[in-house]
Amino acid sequence: MDISRKIFVSYKYKDPNVWMGPIAEYSPGEDTDYLYTPRHYVDKIIEKIGIDHIYKGEKGDEGMDDFSDDRVDSKLKEKIFDSSVTIVLISPNMWDKTRAEKDQWISKEIAYSLRNKTRGDKSSITNGMLAVALPDMNGKYDHAIIHKDCGVRSWQTQSFFRIIRENMFNRWDKNQTICNICFGYHHHGDDHSYVHPVKWEHFISNHNAYIDYALCLREKMDDEFDLTRTHE
Repeated sequence: MDISRKIFVSYKYKDPNVWMGPIAEYSPGEDTDYLYTPRHYVDKIIEKIGIDHIYKGEKGDEGMDDFSDDRVDSKLKEKIFDSSVTIVLISPNMWDKTRAEKDQWISKEIAYSLRNKTRGDKSSITNGMLAVALPDMNGKYDHAIIHKDCGVRSWQTQSFFRIIRENMFNRWDKNQTICNICFGYHHHGDDHSYVHPVKWEHFISNHNAYIDYALCLREKMDDEFDLTRTHE
């Protein structure tokens, strides 16, 4: 790999319903109430991709608790603006259904990642996007993926933020057939979604390939995908 990418990671900082197995070497502290959370998966991402890429997201020692919402928003936008790929960590409780999506940081970060952006005399186009499903506290992915009796994997997009859901399985020219067993649509090929979904274990073992694939899809975004760029 001879080209470094700038990577932003969007995640729910204090979702304790994740499996500690892949992140057991880290020691949870006061910032996560001494529980394992997606924050520790971000530590693993920084450790793994740092050899090849540049991490542009919030770091564990970069607390923003004392900042106003406007200042946090501004700092995060700066980081996203200066990145080319956004990775969204899909954890079981990432979406707080008691609050409007537009008021939640993950939804805001995704919306900003999907825009063509201008800051002064500089511009930045829509980021490539990956949705990386984290295992739950039992090591399972049922909150994000189920395996149907007909043998296919089904991504549970109804449990994702709308802005993620509407940017999955969103090719203009869909390659799909109706299954005569489950009577649902089967999407064929890997390029069915602009926000490309992948399990944690697959992403972390071959991160360069998935990051490159997200950028490959970005080159096709205007011609091949029906993009939703707002969380409103």
